[in-house]
Amino acid sequence: METAMKPVQNSRGRKGRWPAEQKLAVLQEWKNGVPLEEVCRKYGVNAAQMYRWKRSLDQGLKESGEMVPKSQLLGLQKRVEELERALGRKALEVDLFKKVYELKGLRLPEGT
Repeated sequence: METAMKPVQNSRGRKGRWPAEQKLAVLQEWKNGVPLEEVCRKYGVNAAQMYRWKRSLDQGLKESGEMVPKSQLLGLQKRVEELERALGRKALEVDLFKKVYELKGLRLPEGT
């Protein structure tokens, strides 16, 4: 018999929060067709809690359908924005160097 996942206990021995990986595993099982009641019974989770987890992860779905935590999604979106700004700065630098080469009558290196 497989062992059921349980929330991580805090230092006082009380039930704490479920790690994101465990939430994803439980939700993925539900998504794969196991009835909600069965999943809830297996992991000792209330159906309302399952719906809250699903709602909080709905905006974090990847195109492939794989679920990611919303907190990860927000961090990744911020990183993409940073990289887009950096790319824009580099494109401006390249344009600037091209103009300088053009004004000085120099030839650009091959491949540009």
